[in-house]
Amino acid sequence: MFKYLFKSNKFPISLKTCVYTTVHVMKEKSCITLVAHELDGAWQFMGDEPIIDFQKIAMLVSLEEMITHDKSVFKVADLPKGYRAVRNNKKDPWEISQIEYTEDEIYEMGYYCDVCGEYHQEIPMSYGADAPYEYYLIPDEELKSRCELSSDQCIIDNQKFYIKGQLNIAVDDNEDFSWNPWVQISEEDFERSTELWTEENRFIEPPYLGLLATKLECYPDTLNLKVKVHTQKVGFKPIIEVLECAHPLYLEQENGINMQRVISFAKQIVYNH
Repeated sequence: MFKYLFKSNKFPISLKTCVYTTVHVMKEKSCITLVAHELDGAWQFMGDEPIIDFQKIAMLVSLEEMITHDKSVFKVADLPKGYRAVRNNKKDPWEISQIEYTEDEIYEMGYYCDVCGEYHQEIPMSYGADAPYEYYLIPDEELKSRCELSSDQCIIDNQKFYIKGQLNIAVDDNEDFSWNPWVQISEEDFERSTELWTEENRFIEPPYLGLLATKLECYPDTLNLKVKVHTQKVGFKPIIEVLECAHPLYLEQENGINMQRVISFAKQIVYNH
């Protein structure tokens, strides 16, 4: 049986992964009428019994045990994160729908950090891009010959010059949320910033004019927005200031945002929801 299940597993997780279910499903043969793939990656397999106190009826079992219990769940193995499948009984087809989360539920989910690899029980307060947008338009086989890329600088075709900065937005007048996008600047300014890279007093350098070179998915198109780049002390990213315009990014940097807006970023970026 194990070999059959292993070869047939279509779920995006190991058969040994723990999933949530109830004593009604596993011990009382209740039909699985709800399968949920949560935004944090967790899977739930529930019956239609009313849940008053989940702590009392909850069970953690391996995915292998769940499939052995009811192979019909294979039909929803490709359920995307943030979606659920429901049915009335085993003979009915699964109906797929998006899970509607409250802001509190999103806030409590946490995330795995791409930098440290650790799980954080909080909402991310910054997002960044590894390279300018144009970098991703270049065929892989041409990247080595056409691009020079580090964590903070990029040159494409010896004609376009980019630096990475930090665009801060106040949140509820309490803390800052940060985008870490790339900015295209002139060759002259790029060479100047490189020359001053380790200079202690570089922060007195006048700001460079540039164009935003990262698409921030939570806004209308942000490419080529005019910005100023303010050099900071050694070890700190340049601060990006959006120049006055009608774009929502300028308005949010100017006026600040609330925590609900930060949560909406997480729903779209971290949870693809």
